[in-house]
Order: sequence, then C-alpha cells, then structure tokens
Amino acid sequence: MTGGIILKEHGIHMLQYDYWANMKLLAHVESLSEDLFHKRMNSVFPSIAETFYHIYRGQRIWIKRCIPDLAVNESITSFQDINEAKTSFTELHSIMIDSIKLHYDKLSEVVYQNTKGTTFKNHIDEIMHHLANHGTYHRGNIASMIRECDYNGTSTDYIQYLRDMA
Repeated sequence: MTGGIILKEHGIHMLQYDYWANMKLLAHVESLSEDLFHKRMNSVFPSIAETFYHIYRGQRIWIKRCIPDLAVNESITSFQDINEAKTSFTELHSIMIDSIKLHYDKLSEVVYQNTKGTTFKNHIDEIMHHLANHGTYHRGNIASMIRECDYNGTSTDYIQYLRDMA
C-alpha cells in the first residue's frame, strides 16, 4: 500500500505543478499584450489561446475517461479571453484533484477508448504523468510563439516550481 500512496501523491504533485505552470504562463501572456493571446501564428496551433485550450481539453477528456460519471463543464469549446482560461483551468484542476483523491483506489485500471475508438487501459498514475508531460510539451509551443513575437518568456520549469513552492 505504501507504494500506491507514494505514486498517488507524486501524480497529484505533478498535476499541481502542471496547474502552477499553466497559471504562470497565462499571467505572463496577459502581461505582454492584449492581442497576443489570440494572435494568429504559424505554429503547432494557430494561436496561444488555441494551444491553451488544447491542454485544457486534453485534461477534461482524460478525467472523463477515468471517471465517466464526473460532472465537468463541457460547454467550453474555446477560450474567449485569458480570464476564461484561468477560471476554466482552476475549476477543472479542483475537480481533477478532488476526484482522483476520492476515487484513486478504484482507478488502478482505467479502460478507455482513444479518439480513433481503440481500447486501451492504463493506471491513473500513468495518466497523471501523461497529463503533466502533455502540458509541458505544449507550454513549450507557447514559449516559442511568445519568442516569435519578440517577447521574453518566463520559466515554467519544474525546478522553478519547486523553488517557488519552497
């Protein structure tokens, strides 16, 4: 059981880091320019807003795969502004953490279908690690987009999170 507790706490810790990094980067984008969030760019996604929405949508999809009966706001199909993104991430993060803590023991084997209809199974710990890694990857896309617009970035590195939380 100790191993499960350690994995659970580590997975939740990684989701806390992911949330911190999203909020820090959203605040940074907000401080740079009103237009930057929706500026059209030639990148992985056409705008910073759409990249953040992709991160958010992925989290929403995964938590519903883990806990299908969970009530999450599925009416959001894009982010109109940074405040909506912040609010959406905050609400979803709270739901995710509370639900994982409550249902962790039942999530040892999450069986789900991907977007192509193929069935897979993973442990919740693997899914939490995937979500943190997915967010990190796409925040890197956003960092590149910010630099393309001749702005400086901000550190959302994991080690910076540890320093900020100390």
